[in-house]
Amino acid sequence: MCARSGCLGLAFLVAATSCPHGAAAARASRPALSDRIRILYDAPKKADYRGIYDDMRRQRVLERIGAIVGLARLPARLTYRLKECAGELNAWYAPENRSVTLCYELIESVYKAAPKTKSPAGVTRQEALVGPVAQILMHESGHALFDLLDIPVLGREEDAADQVAAFALLQLGGEEARTVVNGSAYFFATNGKDEPLDQGAFADSHGLSWQRFYNLACLAYGSDKKAFGYIVAKGHLPKDRAEGCGVEYDQVAFAFDRLIVPHLRVKPGPGERLRHAFQRAARGR
Repeated sequence: MCARSGCLGLAFLVAATSCPHGAAAARASRPALSDRIRILYDAPKKADYRGIYDDMRRQRVLERIGAIVGLARLPARLTYRLKECAGELNAWYAPENRSVTLCYELIESVYKAAPKTKSPAGVTRQEALVGPVAQILMHESGHALFDLLDIPVLGREEDAADQVAAFALLQLGGEEARTVVNGSAYFFATNGKDEPLDQGAFADSHGLSWQRFYNLACLAYGSDKKAFGYIVAKGHLPKDRAEGCGVEYDQVAFAFDRLIVPHLRVKPGPGERLRHAFQRAARGR
């Protein structure tokens, strides 16, 4: 039986299309975690979070993200933790104890923002649940990689973490990548509708939600114009921006190749081999 969260278990990581199959696939596949990855699921005190806790553990969400990040030769142990945060809707990487924390409160906000069935733009509830959780965890993992691997960042670190997250998740390919892109874009757009455009918003270290929406859409389109052509066709990405998205994606891919790939435990070749390494790690193969 699916948890109250609506199978918020990152079905894309186990190549599932429905809740029962997702649970079965999760039990069948076990991501090979590096000994430098530690996983903690704190049992929630609030009853409303119990479904999220059960489903995240059953689908081994933190383990699957950890398996991707664990492809790198980490010099120290990195902890992934799901916990209650005293009402705070947040997720963060803490360099002092080398940990990525995801709050139940933030996941619940994703659950509440998701459409009941499908949004007017065609984003399904499953996509709206899966995408943001994957993006958030990989974004914070980007911060962790910058710190642990001593990777130089030119520009705002928050933007760079978004780029690492987008690039890594796009390597999943096919329906899985589209699920992440559609769901994450929906979450950014939903947040953007209510986001104040005051001086404080422009001073924040994070980009505005609509900026993050268009940056993600551009990288997706630039990665595969055929698979993500609907983003432009439906008017979600201006054609003027779309023209340069191939260059934008190549720029991120080049930086990833120069700055992160040398730290990987596996030595993939160009193109598809890198994608296959990420897919195998995420699916526990």
